[in-house]
Amino acid sequence: MLIFDYLIKISCKIIYFFMKFKKTKNNKVIFISRLDSKKSLDFKLLEEKLKDNNPNIECVFLCKRITSFTSDFLGNVKYTLECLSNLADSKVCITDSFVLAISVVKHKKSLKIIQIWHSMGAIKKFAYQTLGNTSGRDTKTAKILNMHKGYDYIISGSKEMTKYFSKAFNYDKKYFLNYGLPRMDYLLENEEKLKKKITKEYGILKKKQNILYAPTFRTTYDDKTLELIKNINFDKYNLIVKAHARQSDLELNDQVLTCDKFSALDLIAISDYIITDYSGIAIEAAILNKKTYYYVFDYEDYQKNNGINIDLYKEMPGCVFKNAKDLCKELNKDKYNMDVLYKYKNKYIDVQDGTSTKKIMDLVFSCMEDKK
Repeated sequence: MLIFDYLIKISCKIIYFFMKFKKTKNNKVIFISRLDSKKSLDFKLLEEKLKDNNPNIECVFLCKRITSFTSDFLGNVKYTLECLSNLADSKVCITDSFVLAISVVKHKKSLKIIQIWHSMGAIKKFAYQTLGNTSGRDTKTAKILNMHKGYDYIISGSKEMTKYFSKAFNYDKKYFLNYGLPRMDYLLENEEKLKKKITKEYGILKKKQNILYAPTFRTTYDDKTLELIKNINFDKYNLIVKAHARQSDLELNDQVLTCDKFSALDLIAISDYIITDYSGIAIEAAILNKKTYYYVFDYEDYQKNNGINIDLYKEMPGCVFKNAKDLCKELNKDKYNMDVLYKYKNKYIDVQDGTSTKKIMDLVFSCMEDKK
């Protein structure tokens, strides 16, 4: 496998050397992601902002869901070549993930690459923090493929969060800008609109308080989700379960909602309570002051196998539970400590005035004006 990685890297370098003879288009911005085959919300919002302020800007999107390079070898080779070709004549590249075509080659000095990562928070460890771990990448592969190399700027949610992002990306803190993501502006601007839209589709959500359960990805522990469902007081609450996009299908009872027409992010708006674990959705929920509980039944195992940056017990006292029964018992008291949430929000979200998208837009325009 390591030989295969070397071959991919060398091939990309040779091909890209000749591609770089293409003339740079000073108005071209390329968006690259390997997380999904469609534009992310952050990409869409940033594109709209850019075009509103400069109709002549050319935005190109290369989005493809890639879990393994060999799973669709020919398709992924074609995608990588397309990425390299567009990187060769673009002025700015924006990415939200680790992309092979960005990391393994040397780019023109005129090209600026902005990493806006797909999560507002680093509650759990990732990337360089998890190399060699059960959930992390192989250390040798990461070295061969220059994992997360080539960025000129990296967007973080706060100065406090940058401490962890710096370790995860293996970059000095000077490369980070604590702007937050466009999705934060989206939530702030559209909370009431989203509530009306969601309740129009799911009228039952008007009748009770709503709980959104949105955990991070796991391949097991479906029984723990079922345990949580078992302890919810359905006379008092609606429960919406939004499993991670990569999660196996759960066998849910008729009382549980999935609200398939809306994303977990959208459903934050209609929720009175959020239950999660190590997911960045906790940061997103905080921007709207949503009462958040942490269901961390595997805390010790997760700390050992993946790693956790933030001590949830210290940061969110009274809101962290390993047992579903205890969590629901606390939930039913209706005595949530909002001061704890406000402190958490102010610590981990620097930009709270809905200007995150504009700040990133200004950065893009600044890069486009750079004559280097």
